[in-house]
Amino acid sequence: MSAKSLAVAAVCAAVAALAPATTADATIAPVSAGFVLTVQRAGELPRLAVLQCAPDGGTHLEARTACAQLSQVNGRFEKLNVRPDSMCTLEYDPVTVTAYGWWGRKPVHYRQVFGNGCALRVATGSVFAI
Repeated sequence: MSAKSLAVAAVCAAVAALAPATTADATIAPVSAGFVLTVQRAGELPRLAVLQCAPDGGTHLEARTACAQLSQVNGRFEKLNVRPDSMCTLEYDPVTVTAYGWWGRKPVHYRQVFGNGCALRVATGSVFAI
């Protein structure tokens, strides 16, 4: 197993240990969630952060905003469209993002390649601002 794989596995274990149990009535309390997020440009090492929601925290610098944006789409990363009226240039500088973790009791495995950093920010807002 590579050092990168070991590091990601260790962070996943830490998120699982930190995430509190979900409440039975999701209408009373926000959904507990925990994710390991990565952002990688071609030829660079990935940036990594832990995002925890309810309570908001982890190593993510904008955890509260990111959790609020995810709550609007019920934790479905593929549904994020934070700034639909924004425009980006057609510059091709691909950025690959991943999210692994839990939204409530549902496992989440998300991977997406965006054409450039602007397209990433338009779609995902603060979620991958790591």
